[in-house]
Amino acid sequence: MALRGRTRADRPERVVWRRLAPWPFVAVAGVLVALVVDFLICLCLPMIGWLSDTAQPLSGPVDLAVRILLLAHGGPLTVEGVVISIVPLGLTMVMVAVGLGVTRVALRHGFAASPGASTRRVATVAATVAVAYAVVIAAVTLIMQPESIVRAAIGGLVVGLVIGWWAAAPLFGWRMPWGPDAPAWVRALPRALGAAIGVLVAFAALVLCIALVTSRARVGALQDALMPGTLGSVLLAIMQVFWLPNLLLWCTSWLVGAGVSLGAGTVVSPAAVNVGILPSLPVFGVVPQAGAPSPFMLIWLAAPVVAGVAGAWVTLRAQMTGEPVRVDVGGLIGGATGILAGLVMTGLAALSIGDFGSVRLVGLGPRLGAMVLLAVTLFGFAGLIAGLVLAWRAGGATALITDPVQPAPPAQPTPPRPPTPPRPPTPPARG
Repeated sequence: MALRGRTRADRPERVVWRRLAPWPFVAVAGVLVALVVDFLICLCLPMIGWLSDTAQPLSGPVDLAVRILLLAHGGPLTVEGVVISIVPLGLTMVMVAVGLGVTRVALRHGFAASPGASTRRVATVAATVAVAYAVVIAAVTLIMQPESIVRAAIGGLVVGLVIGWWAAAPLFGWRMPWGPDAPAWVRALPRALGAAIGVLVAFAALVLCIALVTSRARVGALQDALMPGTLGSVLLAIMQVFWLPNLLLWCTSWLVGAGVSLGAGTVVSPAAVNVGILPSLPVFGVVPQAGAPSPFMLIWLAAPVVAGVAGAWVTLRAQMTGEPVRVDVGGLIGGATGILAGLVMTGLAALSIGDFGSVRLVGLGPRLGAMVLLAVTLFGFAGLIAGLVLAWRAGGATALITDPVQPAPPAQPTPPRPPTPPRPPTPPARG
């Protein structure tokens, strides 16, 4: 039996369905169109460089555009002997947006009417899109760089699954089919995780902006040392923007105290800085000098605490819509929310790791071993304390003493004691 999602009856139907072909054909056609558009976007970057030397054959920019497309899906890129495996998550997000729009338009022409909001239907469509996407990426990788086919195919499958599910679920009116017994705080978990991660990423953006402003002299010196020219400067700026999400995720690892690795044996954290050879990109001018940073840098460790409090606040507010929550239950809900947010944050940070060369410039990105411990600890502890405080302020202390789930039975009247019989008279003593 197919699981059914929830639809909103008050929302007017705005989707215009027009069946031109069976939905599997239009889904595959949408994947092909989306990848062609992605290729054209990738081709814009090499063409900017080609304009500075039009005597070069056009095959060079085309080949580089295909390799950039594969890099956005996890396939390593080799440029003049330098192996780059750091996925430009900004470019990947652009491709997801393109695929989402094209696939959604294509699916509207695969059904004569709304197919319904069953989970099985959405999963089938998403799986079809993901498999078609992965097959095309794997075929291109097999032609261009067969040694990377496994990694590129996995990346294509993940990207295709995100596109397929995200395109089909809202289009079909699917909603998360929460069970009737699911607690309110569990239903609020997606919003709570988004709040916690969003707060930490906002702090990461602030850290990156401050670093760019205070290090603008070093960044400008690296830019001048490359002598890219006008078109080269534009190309260099676009490339660094595509890696901007990676830099933000690196800053989140710095904020939780785990630090960032910029090569073998290097670390940049609020407590210590030990760096060596750096990639020749202007943005790496923000890396501080080696040595012990100022103790005031440890103030930034308050950022994950604030993020954990934000996540716990969302789940506790959802749980306390009715009766008050006991103090111990509030602490458990807040702590669980923080732990999950720390794990999700670490998983996102893992997507930004890669190489920017060989030998020393390998493994650039967050230090996951330390991050999973520190992020879970800071988020979880902050969520625990926030849950305790919020539940206590909402009357959870009283609920802890008199549990509203199991009220105390009413006092029974005590039966009257029977009257005490009179003592018999004492016989007189004999003389």
